[in-house]
Amino acid sequence: MVLVGLSRNKDIPESVRTAVELAGGLGIKEGSTVLIRPNANTADLPPGSTNPEILKGAIREARKCNPKKIIVAEKSMTTLDTEIVLRKLGLWQVAEAEGVDEILTFDHMKRSHVKPDGAFSWPEGFYVPEFLASVDYTIALPVIKTHWTATFTMGLKSQISITADRDRRQLPHGQHSDVLFGNMIAESNLVHRPDFYISDATKCFVTGGPDLGTLREPGIVLASSDVVANDAVGLALLKTLGTVPKIQEHSIWAQPQIKRAVELGLGVYDREKITLKGSEVEEIEEILSNLV
Repeated sequence: MVLVGLSRNKDIPESVRTAVELAGGLGIKEGSTVLIRPNANTADLPPGSTNPEILKGAIREARKCNPKKIIVAEKSMTTLDTEIVLRKLGLWQVAEAEGVDEILTFDHMKRSHVKPDGAFSWPEGFYVPEFLASVDYTIALPVIKTHWTATFTMGLKSQISITADRDRRQLPHGQHSDVLFGNMIAESNLVHRPDFYISDATKCFVTGGPDLGTLREPGIVLASSDVVANDAVGLALLKTLGTVPKIQEHSIWAQPQIKRAVELGLGVYDREKITLKGSEVEEIEEILSNLV
């Protein structure tokens, strides 16, 4: 059974704390090197990117585990300088203010080629930063929202940030590519998959995305150690808000990203394996009822 914590609190770092606690805690071993990866694909304000207050809360929760080092790192889209994006969003400044040990970007890191077993949709494999091999524990901070070509972008798709520019050009942006795109997203999680997800649903796009769309503000933080459970609950939340037909009118478990992730054993395989625990989330039963 996998726990997913949901919390609503105007004090967002406190909401992060509660959601993580409800999800069973981070479980970071003392003395670990911890990587925290916010979503900063572009310099668009939340929900185009992770709310800096979510990052603040994640850093504080990680520090409670007495790690050796906390690193914040990300890779923005191909044409952008990630440091500039992080600074425009205020994420860099929050990381500095919270005293993390390093702030890095994947832009110019040395990379190694990987071709994981099961990554059939990546016939050429992909390239990942060698630095990731030195990390003991990773926390991803995805945003819960729709995406104009991938249908949705949450925990599974956040993994694309570790791939190189050349790899991203393999992604099939365009219509009628849902299955291939979903498979590639899921398969990118076969290496260096995060250990925990603190997902930002303080603001969401329910249409459009990832940078512009119809805005809703549920004010919720989700937390889970299981990427499939994280994304499934995120999709159920979008359904309660009213979202695009590709999500609203279809089973969560039939979504290409989710279906392929289940096939690969990346997380839970049905709703019966997910337990929701909420704080100040009155619609939790409605979210649960949409988890189909």
